[in-house]
Amino acid sequence: MQLVMGQDARVAEWMVAQSNCRPMQFNLAVGLSDDAGELVGGIMFTGYNGSDAEVHYIGPKHLTRRTVRTIFTIALKVFDLNRLTIRTRKESMARGVQKLGAVFEGTVRRLYGPTDEDRHAGRQFAFFREAIERLACMKGA
Repeated sequence: MQLVMGQDARVAEWMVAQSNCRPMQFNLAVGLSDDAGELVGGIMFTGYNGSDAEVHYIGPKHLTRRTVRTIFTIALKVFDLNRLTIRTRKESMARGVQKLGAVFEGTVRRLYGPTDEDRHAGRQFAFFREAIERLACMKGA
């Protein structure tokens, strides 16, 4: 898998099309391509405020060590983040980010829809600077 840099708009459009979400303002979008150069994944950073940003990932079912390291290296080297926010309604993603060291911050009601039903709620996690630094240097990828 190869990184696709400098094509933020193309990667963001692909991610929006894959997720059936509304387009959003983003600070950076990095693609993941297969050997033929076709996009198979993407990483998007949104809401950067000088200290925090939210990261969005679409791609192959399981994050590889290399992809995790890429996300956290960007968070550290490009944005110099003190925290990285992740919101999800997927149980597998919630378990995965907690295994990596994310801190559960709470449930965000009506994040994915108009009601207070669980299907419209998301769980919010944060990686703090120490975890970002550790994961940016992760070995084995």
